[in-house]
Amino acid sequence: MQSHGPVFKTDGATLPPTVEALKQSVLKTATGQRLSAELAEREKGAGPPHTDCKIRLFGKREEDVRVVLYRDSAAWCPYCQKLWMLLEEKRIPYRIEKINMRSYGDKPEWFLRANPNGLLPVIELDGQLIFESLRIMALLEETFQPPDHPATLPPQGSPAMDRANDLLALERELFGKWCSFVFRPDPLGMARRSFESCLDKVDGELGKTEGPWFLEGEVPSIVDLQYVSHVERMCASTLYWKGLQIRGSGRWSNIDRWFDAFDKRPSYQASKSDYYTHVMDIPPQYGPAFSDKAGEKYRALIDGKEASWRLPLAPLLPTDPEPTTADTNPGDEGARHQACFKLVNNLPAVARFALRGAGLPGAKRFAAPLADPYAQPNLNYEADMDIALRFVVHALLSGVDDQADKAMREALVGASGSGRADLAKCVAYVRDRVGVPRDMPYPAAMQLRAHLNWVHDALLEEKK
Repeated sequence: MQSHGPVFKTDGATLPPTVEALKQSVLKTATGQRLSAELAEREKGAGPPHTDCKIRLFGKREEDVRVVLYRDSAAWCPYCQKLWMLLEEKRIPYRIEKINMRSYGDKPEWFLRANPNGLLPVIELDGQLIFESLRIMALLEETFQPPDHPATLPPQGSPAMDRANDLLALERELFGKWCSFVFRPDPLGMARRSFESCLDKVDGELGKTEGPWFLEGEVPSIVDLQYVSHVERMCASTLYWKGLQIRGSGRWSNIDRWFDAFDKRPSYQASKSDYYTHVMDIPPQYGPAFSDKAGEKYRALIDGKEASWRLPLAPLLPTDPEPTTADTNPGDEGARHQACFKLVNNLPAVARFALRGAGLPGAKRFAAPLADPYAQPNLNYEADMDIALRFVVHALLSGVDDQADKAMREALVGASGSGRADLAKCVAYVRDRVGVPRDMPYPAAMQLRAHLNWVHDALLEEKK
C-alpha cells in the first residue's frame, strides 16, 4: 500500500485540539454530561436502554439474572429487536451477547457449537437455549409475570387473547404482502394495491382501541412488538424502492399515532434504526428489491445525495419523508454533541477503521456490500486521518463557521491529488458505514455524516 505524502500540514497551520482536550470540551456540554452519566449507569446495569449495554438489572442483583440474550452485533435483525424490546418492557434482568449475522461477518465457533444453524435471536433461560423469537416471547411472558413484570398478553382463553391471535395472523399477512410488493416485479401494481389494502386493515385495527396500541393497555403488547420491527422496515423500504410513504403520509393516521407512541418508549428509542441503515441491511437479509421510478427522489434523499447529507443540514421534522418527533430529536446542537461524544471517545478505533478505505479488501467477503471485516487499513495515512477526524469532532462540538472552514482548508497541503483522494476515500468509508442504532441515533448520525462530508468535499476540491 502506497502513500502520497502528508495531506495535512503539521507546522504553520491551525490544527484542531488534541483528542484529550476535545474529550474534556465535550464533557462540559449538557449532552456530554448526560451521556457520561448514562455510561456510568450502564456499566452498573442501570440507566436507560442502549445498544452498548452488556447487562440490564432493573434494580436486581447480578446473581439474579436468569436470561442471556444473543442478538446481532449491528442491530439489523428485526426478530432481535422485538425480543430486546420485550425484555425492556417487561423489565426482565438479562445479559447481552452480540453475535454477527452471516451477512456481515463470521459467527464464533462456541456459538455454532451450541446453535449449529447460527440463527438469531437466541436466549438462554436458566442455562437452556431457546430459539425462535415468537416462541421466546411467549415463554418470557409465561415465566415473568406480574406484579414484578408487566403483562404483555391477555389471559389465555379470553376474548382479548382471541383478538391478539387474530392480529398476529394479520401481521403475517402484512409481512407476506410486503415481500410480494418489494422483492418481486409488480408491473401492473397489483402487489402495491394488495399491500396498501392490508395496511388499511392494520390501521383499522389500531383504531379500535382507545389508546395507541393494538390491545387495550398502558404499555405495548407482544402484538405491538411483533409488528413494529417489520413495519419500521416497511416504512424505509417502500419509500426507498417504491416511492410509497407509510408513516407521515396522512393515509394511515392510526399507524402514525402508534409510531408516535413508540417514539416515547425508551425500548424503542434505543433499538430503532434509520431508513438509510435499513435499505443497506434489508437486501443482504431478504434479497434484492425491485425499484420503481417513483422512488428515485427518495433514494437520492436517503442515500445522502446532493444536500441531504451536507451542511447546513435542514431541521429534522415530523413532516419529513422520514419523520422525526420531539421525543427522538435533541435538536441541532444536541445531535451534534451526541455524535461528538461517540466519535471522540472512539477516535483511534474509528480512524483505523476508516483507513480501510485506502487499504486492501479482505480475502473473505460477505453478502452485505459495505461489510468487509477482514479489510487491511492503509496505515500510511494514520496521522492524516487523526487530524481529519479531530477537525470533524471540533466542528461537531462548536459548529462550522467561516473561521473553522478556513482553518481546515488552510491546513491542507498543496493541490488536490492522490493523497487527498485517498484520504477522501477513507472519510467516505466511515461516512457510509455509520449505522443506526449501532453507532448512534438518527439525528446524531445525520450530523456525523454531514460533517464528514464537509471534510470529504474539501479534500476533493482544487486548492486555490
